[in-house]
Amino acid sequence: MEHYDEQQAADFAWSFLRSNSTASLKFDDNMHDVDYIITYDGRLVISVMVAMLQPCDTVMFVPEYVNDCMEMHVSLTQFTEVGIGGYWADRWQVYHGEPPDVQWAYVEIDAVRFHETFIDGEAVPQAHAFSDDENALCKILNLHLDQVKCICTEVTGVKVAAPFVVGVDALGVDIRAPFGIVRIPCKQPFKSSECVYAYFGISNT
Repeated sequence: MEHYDEQQAADFAWSFLRSNSTASLKFDDNMHDVDYIITYDGRLVISVMVAMLQPCDTVMFVPEYVNDCMEMHVSLTQFTEVGIGGYWADRWQVYHGEPPDVQWAYVEIDAVRFHETFIDGEAVPQAHAFSDDENALCKILNLHLDQVKCICTEVTGVKVAAPFVVGVDALGVDIRAPFGIVRIPCKQPFKSSECVYAYFGISNT
């Protein structure tokens, strides 16, 4: 029998979740498409309708409700655009633009089913390794968009004429394009901001 490595399965699920930014949210008998971002402690942030916040069985399908999608049983916690909540609402809009709904919620992962594997939700999220440097990294990468476009095309096969870097984490870089978010994954996890600069051939001296 093949050995089941829960941590490896959780890492794979996290990488998949990081590589996407869209989902279908099922609450009661309703299905609604949402866009998400991920906080520094591994929670998701979404714009929600009031009806989504009512107590019910809530499931997220990433990137949408299709075959081979990731199925996550989740809990939603409403927050307001005050203090840290305002920061995450702003970050969401940097990624996705004008929100379709006026309420905001953090998404906690309770359990995951991915490729017929069941994973405890607490095992999946990972903290951002260099969160304090992310905003500075985005600014510097956006000053070197020729390198960003070149790496994007080389790694993903997607040509983005006017990219805008909106996020950097240990597993890759998120670019906002006119048609949505493009993820540039890295072959080896970034351990520091210097690794990001090296990946894009940028000198930060």
